[in-house]
Amino acid sequence: MAQATRTVGPGTYVRDANKPTLVAQGDLSADTDGSWVQVDRPCDVLVEVVLGTIASGVSAFDIEIFGSDTGSGAGTNVVSYGRFGPIGPSDDNSTLVMAAHVYKPYMRYKADHTGSGACNVGIFVRTPHDRVTDSSTANPSI
Repeated sequence: MAQATRTVGPGTYVRDANKPTLVAQGDLSADTDGSWVQVDRPCDVLVEVVLGTIASGVSAFDIEIFGSDTGSGAGTNVVSYGRFGPIGPSDDNSTLVMAAHVYKPYMRYKADHTGSGACNVGIFVRTPHDRVTDSSTANPSI
């Protein structure tokens, strides 16, 4: 007897369609403090930095990820989850991933740009199951 399912089939990558976006894919050409984004992910997450073209004049580009209890980052409750860096022109068109244990409802990024030119970057917060291959198959003996 065939079994019906609404889940993805074997070999399909599971993607987090509701991922919070700390910065949409675009060019950054100066030091930038991102806005606080409500992520509501009190769990382990993957912070994904998707890099496009990085100008040859960029000598260093660092990204740090912060968490806060408030949407304004007010008070002394801001924590750092970690830092990506240094990123340079040799990192064109690559993806960097950092695992973090998130326990604050708001997150933001801070980019430290040194040199001249733009870095094309997008920063997303994904759940740990993102890009996990579902290789399971039905067991007919159950």
